[in-house]
Amino acid sequence: MNQILDYNPNKSSGGGTSGSDKVVRVFAIILAIFAICLLAGGAYGIYKNNSNSGLPAQAATKAQIDVEQKETTAVIKVKHDKVIEKLIYNWDSEKENTIKGSGESEMESEIPLFAGEHTLNVKVIDVEGNETTYEQAITSEAGEDKLYPVIALNVNNETKRLEITATDETAIDYVTYRWNDEEEQKIEVEEDDKKIEFDIEILKGKNDLTVIAVDKNKNTTTEVKSFSGVTKPDVKVVISADKKSADVYCYHENGIKEVKFKINDQDYNGDIGEEPLKEITFNDIALPEGSSTITVTVSSVDETETVVTENVENGTEGSNDEDINISIEKSEADETKATIKTSCASGVKEIKLNVNDVDYNVDLQGQVAPEVGPFDLDLVEGNNKITLTVISASGAEKQEVKEISR
Repeated sequence: MNQILDYNPNKSSGGGTSGSDKVVRVFAIILAIFAICLLAGGAYGIYKNNSNSGLPAQAATKAQIDVEQKETTAVIKVKHDKVIEKLIYNWDSEKENTIKGSGESEMESEIPLFAGEHTLNVKVIDVEGNETTYEQAITSEAGEDKLYPVIALNVNNETKRLEITATDETAIDYVTYRWNDEEEQKIEVEEDDKKIEFDIEILKGKNDLTVIAVDKNKNTTTEVKSFSGVTKPDVKVVISADKKSADVYCYHENGIKEVKFKINDQDYNGDIGEEPLKEITFNDIALPEGSSTITVTVSSVDETETVVTENVENGTEGSNDEDINISIEKSEADETKATIKTSCASGVKEIKLNVNDVDYNVDLQGQVAPEVGPFDLDLVEGNNKITLTVISASGAEKQEVKEISR
């Protein structure tokens, strides 16, 4: 009975270690060794990564690009150690052209050349996305004409005329221009001329101008622009027959801004009032005896200007203006014509006729006659400003200005 109560399963019979204890200890030792191995491997990996981070990355290889120039074309040649994805090129940084690769590491492409000097830009992209670029300036005389003529329009502030310039890198063939829907005017150009310049009068009011420039290869540029034409003041200086005074007539369609007189070295300002007037007349401007020069400068509100100068020599006239008679009247028989006649006791030596700022020749065939006319003058639609200047055989001069409407 005492033996049963004294039984203890944890007590070994021989005072030694049980088998289960040994197994646990062995397993713990194995786990400790495994943990040490893991820690050592991680530490080595961190060390290796830190060591590698200090090394430079391997640079991507570039493609080899060469361009072979021919007479009218160029051949782009590309070699690479990788597959070429695509080849891209353009001229003068304009629209790009793309040629796709076919899975090879070498490519060739023949492209057209353009006349003149142009810059070829080439870009090669491999399968890994790496780019290689190339640039070269190429000059060709036999290539295609790529550029169109350039037209420049400029209003000259002094002459108030329109200056037209057309240029081309090869040669201009011809230039045309027209106002509104009027007939086209053609300007021929000398052979191989790369630039042409000319000027034209700007029409009054607002008008549309069309200019067309064509080069030798038929490349065409058209420029359309609206212009508001301005005119210079109309100024007439009439010297009296006795050369002792002058009358000045000024006109501008939009108004006169300023009138200045200069007689020899003396300056005068004409009184035109506060409001700009279209028409102003100054009568009986006294001229000094002997030689004198009268200069009239008239400025318009459009900033245009007309300068008229007359030289006068007192005492040279042989008669006065009473000797000269001038008649300018609208024809009673035909309202489209004006009838003109003149007479002078000493004889009419010369007649000057101006209609709407256009001079006409009245041929007296070298004869001095006491009377000339009557003769008819055709009138244009609208207003006709007729200026008749008669010079007598004795040197007297008289001018008559008359406006007749049709």
